[in-house]
Amino acid sequence: MRIGIVASAHGYGHATRDAVLARTLRARGHRVTLLSAAPPAVLGDDLDVVPLVADVGLVQHDSLSEDLVATRAQLDAFSLDAMQFSGLDRLVVDISPFALEAARRAGVPTVAMGNFDWAWIYRHYPDLRPWAATFERWQAPHRAVSLAPGPGLHGFCEVVPGGLLARSAPPVRVASRAVLTCFGGFGMNALDALLPELPGVTWVLAPPMPRLARADARYVDDVPFPALVAGADALFTKPGYGVLAEATVAGTPIVYLDRGAFPEAPFLEAQMRSRGDERVAAEPGAIAAGLARVWSRARPPAREGDDREAVADAVLSG
Repeated sequence: MRIGIVASAHGYGHATRDAVLARTLRARGHRVTLLSAAPPAVLGDDLDVVPLVADVGLVQHDSLSEDLVATRAQLDAFSLDAMQFSGLDRLVVDISPFALEAARRAGVPTVAMGNFDWAWIYRHYPDLRPWAATFERWQAPHRAVSLAPGPGLHGFCEVVPGGLLARSAPPVRVASRAVLTCFGGFGMNALDALLPELPGVTWVLAPPMPRLARADARYVDDVPFPALVAGADALFTKPGYGVLAEATVAGTPIVYLDRGAFPEAPFLEAQMRSRGDERVAAEPGAIAAGLARVWSRARPPAREGDDREAVADAVLSG
């Protein structure tokens, strides 16, 4: 079949898991196009990618804050052309309501996929509830595959379980004690001032993170990101599906900052706490103490693979 996979433009966690699904479906003989705004450094260069900003999500100035006024303004101005999905035999949407409605208008068989849905997210913000109601209408006609961990999917005509989607790679160690510092597509304001100087610790950064001009930082742009996750002694990040999924498969501990009011975060944090990961305040001493605590314990057990074949079965059925 000719299959399109639409990845939300909100951060990179949607696109990285959708790339896993794209490769899985391609291995089964399907012609797969990934429609995503994520850069090649995130997706890899082996996929058929069509650049597409598929939704607004939440406007963020960094990984830990949302701008609801700007979000509302962008929602009011946003649209998708239904004709760009014509010619496809099936569309997988993660998890843009705009793409779901455009696909319905184009008459393309469509399945939603995600670990949360935007109608559920928007209902937590009074300023966005009118759009939540619109998204509920757009989501309602569609079947959906629910990924984990997360709050799950709500308001679709049918929801089937899918499981975990995660990239993986053999570990690559780039320092004797490496902390991979990753804040996704939104980055982190004043990151340099946050990172403590710790004896023997190297702060490792990779695209799309910026470089840091300090002796204890190393920028790595020639190693696949999942290999850095597997080879790190810890991750310093915020709660996000992609980084948690890849750390789960690799068995890498996480020290993370509070993500604030984002409604998905408590569900991810519950999984992180079960692994022994540490939430810390955004100040150098707390970060250092959090690293010391995760290093005082055994690494979390690595999970044996993910559920990509089961997810592929689910999006192809029905």
